[in-house]
Amino acid sequence: MWNFAFFLIVAVTAVGVRLGTFTVYEGQQVVITQLGRIIGKPYQEPGLYFRVPFIQYANYLDARVETWEGYVNYVPTKDKLYVAVETVAHWRISDPSRFLESLGDMPTAEAKLDSIFNGAVKDSVSGHALVDAVRNTNRIVATKRRLAREESTAPHTGKGAQLDDEVTSELERVTVGREHLTRIMLDAAALQLEPLGVEVLNVLIKKISYEPAVELMVYERMTSERERVAERLLSMGRGERERIRGKSARDAQTILAPAVREAEIIKGDADAEAVRVYAESFGRDAEFYRFWRSLMAYRHALPEKAELIGATDTSFFDAMHGRLPPPSGGALSPPRGSDSSAGPDSAADGMAVE
Repeated sequence: MWNFAFFLIVAVTAVGVRLGTFTVYEGQQVVITQLGRIIGKPYQEPGLYFRVPFIQYANYLDARVETWEGYVNYVPTKDKLYVAVETVAHWRISDPSRFLESLGDMPTAEAKLDSIFNGAVKDSVSGHALVDAVRNTNRIVATKRRLAREESTAPHTGKGAQLDDEVTSELERVTVGREHLTRIMLDAAALQLEPLGVEVLNVLIKKISYEPAVELMVYERMTSERERVAERLLSMGRGERERIRGKSARDAQTILAPAVREAEIIKGDADAEAVRVYAESFGRDAEFYRFWRSLMAYRHALPEKAELIGATDTSFFDAMHGRLPPPSGGALSPPRGSDSSAGPDSAADGMAVE
């Protein structure tokens, strides 16, 4: 009998200790409710704690950072572009008591978060242009403008300002930026979630894409815009090429003209000297000069490997047999069978060439 009572007391004590205690683990926080009403402060430090069994209930909540991933929202932007926006947010329960009072449990809290975050994303994206959700700064535009200004100061072309107008004018300027846009989403969501005991750590744009129905049309428009800019640049390049070519031709003419004039003067002096030397050399032997001129005439008059048919009393026949008549009176006599005004270059008169 005593043994039974002892074991009964031990069992009741064990059950009482089990039902009257609760454990808070790392990454958890517990709120005690008594008949549906919150009792005391939340337990956020790990350890073993006591409660009244069957009356008080331990509500376990996660103390770690939670991730919310929104579904794809099709939102019209301020510049009338319909885009699909995917966002992600990180949050945690900052006030367990208030969270339990306002939301009750995690499924209800997740539904509330969906409503608040999606509303903040839609309001922020629809109130700004698409470029604010894509780019963060105007660094691209600023860099192009700086390079254009640097080129415009160079003395060789001066095309920087025109390039600036043609290229950077096609780029949209950021008014808010992606980082500031996500800050607007964060502030809008935090304003509604803070009274619910939820702290929003950040809201980020995960992905932005066009609606599939209009994606091809948008890409075609982007392609046409880039082609228009490329054609402008090519036109400017062709104009600059012709300008450089014209300047190069003028510079070359300016440089070459004195050189050509000097070359002609030198050639004229050389030809005069050659004529003088020839006249001096051939004047010493008139017969040799007549013979040499006849040979030059034959060389130019007859093609290679030519066959000649003619009489034996021609000047050419006499020259081939070495029977050129001596000059009379110190002057060269014309070849036989030819006009006296023809000179030695007409020595092939009266010959037929095959």
